[in-house]
Amino acid sequence: MNTDPHETAAGDIGPSEARLASDDAAAVDGWFDRRRPATDREHRVAALLDLLDTDLAASDALVDSTMLRIGRALQPAEANDPPPALTPLDAEALDAWLLASGRTDKLPAPLRVRAERHAGLADLVSAGATPDAPADLVDRVMASVEAAEVADDREPAIAGRIRLADLMSIAAVLLVGVSVIWPMLTSMREAHNRSVGSQRLATAAAGLHAYTGAYDSLPMASASLAGDPWWEVGENPAHSNSANLYTLASEGFVEVAHLASPTNPAAPTRSLDDAARDWRSMDEVSYSFSNLFGASGRPESVGPDAVLMADRSPIVPRSRRGEMALATANSLNYNGRGQHLLLGDGSVRWATSPVLENGDNIWLPGSAERDLRDDGRAVLRGTETADGPGDAFLVP
Repeated sequence: MNTDPHETAAGDIGPSEARLASDDAAAVDGWFDRRRPATDREHRVAALLDLLDTDLAASDALVDSTMLRIGRALQPAEANDPPPALTPLDAEALDAWLLASGRTDKLPAPLRVRAERHAGLADLVSAGATPDAPADLVDRVMASVEAAEVADDREPAIAGRIRLADLMSIAAVLLVGVSVIWPMLTSMREAHNRSVGSQRLATAAAGLHAYTGAYDSLPMASASLAGDPWWEVGENPAHSNSANLYTLASEGFVEVAHLASPTNPAAPTRSLDDAARDWRSMDEVSYSFSNLFGASGRPESVGPDAVLMADRSPIVPRSRRGEMALATANSLNYNGRGQHLLLGDGSVRWATSPVLENGDNIWLPGSAERDLRDDGRAVLRGTETADGPGDAFLVP
């Protein structure tokens, strides 16, 4: 871009403080107004500014972080100021947190508080949806940086402001950093959530064992009868299978928080009203429980390989809205990647399909499995029962 040091009036920018020529300024304004370039100068300005146009949508956090870095870059540094660095304890806490796969409860007390702060920062970075970066993003960014460095000799600095090439370099570093670090942080967070989810199902297993030892039956909130509705969560405990599972919490065998998936923001983690016998809505329910409507609920009817609980069924919410659902879909607790299963022997395992080794689908009763549509989709009416002790059927 050209500058004209002679276009100076009293009180304006002096000759040593270069400014945009009027036609360059008009070209920049035209680019911001999205006017089609008409002259060679406008084409060159548009080509340079288009380097900032990426396929990634900038979040408010990314904008704030970028402007914070720019502000720091503009501040004069003292000659003897040491470069910013973590304190030894913070560095040790960060290393320990990463080695523990993001689990702060595994760390010694002196490091735990600092590690929890690192975890909080990581949650801010990984909050929201992960952007899909094009495969050639890194190559295009580095090519843009090289082109900006070549043009750097011809581009005068604007006094008191950061140059466009510097801003592009900062943006390039941030974009490359996000595309590399974000998936890693997301993977760590998912591994942490799966670990917490597995532990909570193991706690529920201990509660079920204690309950069956005390009452010689699986937890039942009412005399559940075959043919009655079982998905009226929060409306009628006698017509809600989730009320059976809630009995573990209402009678003190587990805490409500132990029946809350770490990926379900609607799940209550504190005890509800003392008189509560069920969750208040289906959204609050995190886990599906063996359908006891029409079953005896006796512990002898549960074999060691029987599936008693799992991450919440994706079939029931859609069926209640009258929609067909893919019968082989995984729980939405982990974005459809799989679900934890709690077996009759108290063990917990991860499954990437709702269909067991014997061909039984844990989301459907045997009758619904036989009546599947040609495209593999099914819909429940909310009154079905399992075919027998060997038929796993988890609701809601």
